[in-house]
Amino acid sequence: MSAGDQGGDGITVQLPDELPVLTPHVSRILLAILVELTEVEVQDGPPGRGSNDY
Repeated sequence: MSAGDQGGDGITVQLPDELPVLTPHVSRILLAILVELTEVEVQDGPPGRGSNDY
């Protein structure tokens, strides 16, 4: 079946010309979206140094 055979209206995705500024607030929103879309439970880790804190 080709895309033309589906008979639907299709979906249009509009992307910006440039990437948005990734501020801490925007980062938190994007992380919340990713967590919401996953089935894996995300837990807060203990305070202190993580593997990426150099």
